[in-house]
Amino acid sequence: MKTLTKKEIANFFGTSEDNLGPHFESLYQNLDMRYRVIEGKEKEDLILDILNKIENDKQIIGAPERTNIWFNGWNENLQDFLSSKDSESIVPKFIRPNNVVRLGGQFIEPYNTFFERDYAKLLQCFVYNKYISKDIKNVYEFGCGSGFNLINLSSMKSDINLYGSDFVKSSVDLINEMGDHYGLSMKSELFNMLEPNYDYQIKENSCVFTHGAIEQLAGNFKNFINYLIQKKPKVCFHLEPTVEVYEDDNLFDYLQIKFHLKRGYSTGLLPYLKKLEKEGKIENLYFKRINFGSKFMEGYTLMSWSPK
Repeated sequence: MKTLTKKEIANFFGTSEDNLGPHFESLYQNLDMRYRVIEGKEKEDLILDILNKIENDKQIIGAPERTNIWFNGWNENLQDFLSSKDSESIVPKFIRPNNVVRLGGQFIEPYNTFFERDYAKLLQCFVYNKYISKDIKNVYEFGCGSGFNLINLSSMKSDINLYGSDFVKSSVDLINEMGDHYGLSMKSELFNMLEPNYDYQIKENSCVFTHGAIEQLAGNFKNFINYLIQKKPKVCFHLEPTVEVYEDDNLFDYLQIKFHLKRGYSTGLLPYLKKLEKEGKIENLYFKRINFGSKFMEGYTLMSWSPK
């Protein structure tokens, strides 16, 4: 059994321990970060299972029926929250316990059944500390889902205005319910990233982010990025699966490339941002592969940029 140290996490995040932020430190102290590496015959069986999943998977990202699936998924979180008024009820159902995790190019089995959820919180602590500086007064999450990210942000930075948006009403209702219940400056509206509503305003001194939302657009993200360029927030960042950072000459990455493409998750975001930077439309482009994800793929490549 190994324990994931702060130094190792900082290395995955592309920073030093000193820059992880104070909220990271307090959260890390209360988490169980023990794990074991999956090797030998067990690893072979796992790879076979992944190959079978890729072969037989029928889910198509962006298909019309996915709208109802997302509505029902966030509605389940909404009903759980209305019943319990417990913030744990908003954890997305696709973050499941007891899963195999990808970490640093290896498959691992965490001792903590909610390792992926907790590691995602540590990553949030870091990126919120990195990008939401003292002069940022408003933060917008597009594709906010259950509000899991916004609620975690509110516990770190209580003096900012939070705005969430999603394309299904159950998500919007859940965010507004939580804002009212916890007395937060947090509001939500319907917004379709495929067809951006330019009447939806982004205020001055704002940060915009997505977390696993652009992946669901099946590659149709250019309208949304162009909308952000016109609205000119101070900084934008994304935590998204990014097939372009994988290496196709090793089996570990090859498996997630095949899964990513089979499902139809978005591709091309990072190349598009590079193109926009070359054209002088955006600046300060940065990206970092976090080397962390679920059994089937890494969903946490970090990209950031600013409209020019």
